[in-house]
Amino acid sequence: MLAKYYEKYESDPDFLAESLSIVIIENALKVMKLKGISRADLAREMGVPKSQISRIFNAPPNLTLLTIARIAVALGVEPRALLETELAAEKEAAVS
Repeated sequence: MLAKYYEKYESDPDFLAESLSIVIIENALKVMKLKGISRADLAREMGVPKSQISRIFNAPPNLTLLTIARIAVALGVEPRALLETELAAEKEAAVS
């Protein structure tokens, strides 16, 4: 049922940007949990007020690449960006 709504928006850059922001925040939260890092710890590592971390995590804005990079550095992880076609994803899945 949700698929029909997704199809309507899958070509909308605003929808895609927000979806990517949510995925990045979800991944950051997973890394923080694994490493035992609190939001206060992350804010300290990024050199920003805790309120900024709360703003980012509670209502993911259209995150800038710089913000994503800062989060990655503070968490000690490598940020990755990729644009792929369905064909490339299918080919990679077949090799795996």
